[in-house]
Amino acid sequence: MSAIKWLDEHFEEAIMVVLLALISCVMMAQIIARNVVNSMTWPEEFSRYCYIWTVFLSLGYTIKKGNMLKVGIIMDLLPQKVRRTIEILVNIIILAVFVVFFRYSITYTNILRTTGQLSPAMQIPMWIMYLSTIIGFGLASIRSAQEIVSNVRNFNVKAQTTLEATLKEAKEEVETTGIQVDDNDKNTGGDE
Repeated sequence: MSAIKWLDEHFEEAIMVVLLALISCVMMAQIIARNVVNSMTWPEEFSRYCYIWTVFLSLGYTIKKGNMLKVGIIMDLLPQKVRRTIEILVNIIILAVFVVFFRYSITYTNILRTTGQLSPAMQIPMWIMYLSTIIGFGLASIRSAQEIVSNVRNFNVKAQTTLEATLKEAKEEVETTGIQVDDNDKNTGGDE
């Protein structure tokens, strides 16, 4: 059960970290190869495809983290039940959009699979590249459904304001990096 929980919490970010690390390593190898021997033809294409995969994987990640583009300040001014109702309606609309995108991405990827089109430099099947849309929209659909369930379950629970959520996230980030912050040092920059 802990493996499923870990996947639920870290699946997208783990893959994105690996892909971004691969981009960095491959591009560094390309720079070294360009100065030592003749440049390689495939690193630019590889990096572009990894970046596209990270973009589509980030859809589900941003929904899960609650970082989708929204106007939080206006939502903070609304009563709790109105706010939750709007969040549920917006998430239903987002879910519907992602389900439609998911459906069409399957259709388009299947068309590409039957054509046998290959990428120019690496000669990999292009349907593998477009598989990122299926996985990205699929994960975004799952994360949207999870948000709807969470909002329904917590309908009467007071939601954090944008300011409270930002401060909590900043505090968690500081704690995970190990930076020691003394409450007496507020805005003074530390020891003087």
